[in-house]
Amino acid sequence: MNTKTPTQQIIDTINEMTEGELVELNNDYCRSASYNDDEVHANDEDFFATYFDNDVMGAVRAVSYGSYEYSHTYVKFNGYGNLESFSYFRVDDLCENVETMAEYIADNLHDFYQFDIEEIEEEEEEEEETEENK
Repeated sequence: MNTKTPTQQIIDTINEMTEGELVELNNDYCRSASYNDDEVHANDEDFFATYFDNDVMGAVRAVSYGSYEYSHTYVKFNGYGNLESFSYFRVDDLCENVETMAEYIADNLHDFYQFDIEEIEEEEEEEEETEENK
């Protein structure tokens, strides 16, 4: 029997995620919690076409006043509408600390497919049954 709380199980899962999974989780969390500025995007033509279509000066401004490098893998907006780019994404780069995210995810599992909802619910039921039998 697993004695870890759902929140601890989520933290463990997050700590085992690959870079791509972390980026996807970050973006799912941002959309769910309305932190749209913290979403991470691929640094490619599609990003610029989506956010700066027909606004060349806006793109130049966002790059000039931000911390942007063309060769980086990822890009996001900072709090001022400028661009920050980077090549690696780790747990520490998530938009929120892991514990806060895990608590939010545990309360909003329906928004996060990355976690085995049935397993967590079953474990909660087992714990409730054990407490009732005491």
